[in-house]
Amino acid sequence: MIGFVFLPVLCDVSSMSRFASVLALLAGVVLASASPIIREPGAIYLSDFAMKPLRLKMLEPARSFFDVSQQRYAGTLRFPQIVQVEAVGPDGLYRVRGNAQQGGVVAWVNRAALEAPPEKFVENLEKANVRRIEVEALIARNEVAIGMIPEEVSRSLGKPQKKTNRADKNATQQIWEYIKYDLVPQTTYAPGVTQTVVNINPGTNSRGGSIVQTGSGITSSTIYIKVPVGTLTVTFKDGIVEALDQSEGTTTGGQVSVVIPPINVY
Repeated sequence: MIGFVFLPVLCDVSSMSRFASVLALLAGVVLASASPIIREPGAIYLSDFAMKPLRLKMLEPARSFFDVSQQRYAGTLRFPQIVQVEAVGPDGLYRVRGNAQQGGVVAWVNRAALEAPPEKFVENLEKANVRRIEVEALIARNEVAIGMIPEEVSRSLGKPQKKTNRADKNATQQIWEYIKYDLVPQTTYAPGVTQTVVNINPGTNSRGGSIVQTGSGITSSTIYIKVPVGTLTVTFKDGIVEALDQSEGTTTGGQVSVVIPPINVY
C-alpha cells in the first residue's frame, strides 16, 4: 500500500503562477515530440534518400514552428549551435533538429537564420525527389527501368533466378536473369468410383430429399504446373541498369522506361 504525506508549501502566488506556466510549456513540448510526424505538402524529407546527415550552423537565434504555416510556435532556437536539417519546405523554410530555449525540438525555421547549404543542394534535392517519385511508381507496377540501381530492381522484381558477373579493364557488369512462369492446368483421367447426387421430390409417401448414388466410371484430377513463358535480363554497369533484354511474356511492359541515375545531392 502506498501512502501519501501532504506537506504545507509556502510560496507566493506569482511563484506558483510562473511554475504552472513552465509546467504547461514542458507538457506542450513533450506532447509535440511524442506525436507522429505529419508530412507537409511540398516539403522534401532527407530521410527519403540515402545520404549523410546535413548539419548547418545557426547564424542567430530564430523562432521555429511545428508547421510550415508558422501557426504552432515550437520555441526559439539557441545561438550558437549546429542543427541537423531534416527537410526542405516551401517559402525558404528548413525543418531542423536542434536545441531551443526550452529543450530539443524538431521544427521549421527560416533558412536565413542558417549558414548556406552546399552548392546546388536544393536544386539537386529537387531533382532527386523527382527521380524518387518516378522510381516508386515503377516499383508499384513491378517494372524496372534503365538508370535504376540493384536495390530498386530487387524491390520491384524480387530476387533473380540467376546472376552472372562480367568484368573487363574498363568496367564491371552484373547480369540478372528473371524468368516468368505461368501455371498451366493439366488434367488426367482414370477409372474410378463415381458419386452422383440425386434429388427426390416430395410425394405422397415421401418427404423428399437427396441421395448419393455410387457407381463406377471415369474420374478426373487437375494439377497446375509452372511453365516458363518469358525472360527478362537486366544488365548493370558499375551498379546502374544500362540494358534490358526481354522476351515474350516478360515481367515488364513492352516499352522500356528510362530514369536518371541516382543524384549525389551534396
